[in-house]
Amino acid sequence: MKTNFHSKSLALICLFFTGALQSVDAQVGRADVQGVIGQATYTVAGAAAIPLRAGASVPAGATVTTGRSSAVDLYFGPELGTVRLTQNTVLSLEKLGPQTLVSLLEGSVVGWGAKVPASTEFQVKLPNGIVGIVEGKYRLDARSYLVLLNGAMVFAYVPPGASPTPYTLKGPPAVYFSPIEGVKPAPAALQREVELQCKGKLR
Repeated sequence: MKTNFHSKSLALICLFFTGALQSVDAQVGRADVQGVIGQATYTVAGAAAIPLRAGASVPAGATVTTGRSSAVDLYFGPELGTVRLTQNTVLSLEKLGPQTLVSLLEGSVVGWGAKVPASTEFQVKLPNGIVGIVEGKYRLDARSYLVLLNGAMVFAYVPPGASPTPYTLKGPPAVYFSPIEGVKPAPAALQREVELQCKGKLR
């Protein structure tokens, strides 16, 4: 798939300067729950938490939370693939549709099966940046640690008190990003760790 990574990076940075991420209106859309282990819930507009179960759907505007030793798989469709929330994770589904935006507030997620066409956007906001997913298998941590096993993504990293800096991640070979090192080749142990997190089907 041909993608202009430079243009995508600039678009992500523009979101910070325009303040678009500060006033997002949820679009009509849902994510399907493929499986759950342990305790996982979602809330909408401050209402009581609703337990998640396989086969349920989560609406746009909801915030999904996983507990200790828990996980939940959310399916966003054939273009965006599956996102697995690992334990102690909080993910807000800001917008779902051709322009999908989710906010990873705490914890980490792994994803696979994404193959995002040029007409669609899949963005994950972190406390210090925003990731544009293009395709592949990956892990994102709210502390701005990213791993890409294969595929492509762009990351506009915003250090505290500094301007956004764009980074491009492509694989294979697998790569990772850390706030201290930037983009580096991913060690074999790190690759195995992410692969294991993506494996298996949740009940």
